[in-house]
Amino acid sequence: MDLPLYSLAERDRRWDLARELMDAENVDALVVCGGRDNSGPGEWAPDVFFTNDRPGAIVVFPRADEPLALVRSPAHIGDHLEASACGDAVWIRPENMLVAKHAEGVAEVLHAHGLTRSAVGVLGLEPWPPFHADPLMPYTLWASVLQRLPQLTFKSVDAGFVTRALVQSAEELAVIGHAAAMGEAMAEAMLRAVRPGVSEASVYAAGMAESMRRGAGAPGMSIASGKEFVSCGPPAWSYRPQAPRLIEDGDLVLAEISCSYGMRETRQRVAIAVGDIHPELESAAKTARASYEAGLAVLRAGHTFGQVVAAMKQPLQETGGWYAHSLVHAVNPCGPVCGSGARLGLLPETARYGLLAEQPTIGSDLPLSRGMTFVLAPTCAYGRRLAGLGGTVVVGEDAPIELNTITTHLMRSN
Repeated sequence: MDLPLYSLAERDRRWDLARELMDAENVDALVVCGGRDNSGPGEWAPDVFFTNDRPGAIVVFPRADEPLALVRSPAHIGDHLEASACGDAVWIRPENMLVAKHAEGVAEVLHAHGLTRSAVGVLGLEPWPPFHADPLMPYTLWASVLQRLPQLTFKSVDAGFVTRALVQSAEELAVIGHAAAMGEAMAEAMLRAVRPGVSEASVYAAGMAESMRRGAGAPGMSIASGKEFVSCGPPAWSYRPQAPRLIEDGDLVLAEISCSYGMRETRQRVAIAVGDIHPELESAAKTARASYEAGLAVLRAGHTFGQVVAAMKQPLQETGGWYAHSLVHAVNPCGPVCGSGARLGLLPETARYGLLAEQPTIGSDLPLSRGMTFVLAPTCAYGRRLAGLGGTVVVGEDAPIELNTITTHLMRSN
């Protein structure tokens, strides 16, 4: 298959971005926490941005040298060996792969590069809302690093990294386009699977099987079905011992799918009508489409992210609809820029619950630049009838570039 790949020029671009970040933040090195490995594609894996390798490393990147990857176990080394033997694009030299993902390893690498009295930038000390309310850097590990290197000055550089990494290169956009096409194929497979009498699990399996068949990474999906429901999250049968719901005529099947290729991610919101659905569901889908179009009209260089969010809210406010999920959020990286969360407080039934506050918009002042990628996936509900749609969009030169078309309209099963 003729698949988009990364060249050494892309590696050099990213490493130059790291050095530019170090210059801007006046630090002599970066320490990058990549989170956990063996947990599927993640919303926050900046180690891979610099290594093009298996997730889960701590990367130490001295300004005057190449990055080093501190990994958890020899299994990472085995992966690197096999990749090199197969001619894959490995970016980290074997000499710079260390089984040393611990405080002592971080301290030893910084000491070996003469950085024990320097200023060091750190990725992973800030929360990563809405997915991570706390920093990914483990507290005990980082406390031990600070204890071992008391003369070092550490500085959080998450925000500076995000503003630079959000703008995708031509090679990254090709990879993202491929991921979006695989997401479309997942949606089509789900559409073919939907019919009365079939379980939600069968629809879920159809989408996931299509992603795996095409070589995509898909960490799972949110899915719900019925004639009335107020949210769409991980299926209840995936965490609670119960049978998957059987789909009925007149249902709406709503899902959010994520498709990852080369650690570049796209997301799509799937809405499939099973026969004739309630008029309020039809209206909710129509308003969600109006919200999507309003976002498209503003998603261009020269505007801010907050202007996109405001435009997408307007059709819901005008029709009295409420929304159960963020209307729009950045992707690649995912999460640090997110447009206004759920407003479940509009339902009378929620009065019995405790604190129930609307999530604020994160990153309102972010200026939009060509090459940024966003997921426009508005939901709209009237009472307990919820619908939504959307996909991944690139900020283009003069107009936004829609990477998805199937999922940006209400789909109908045959």
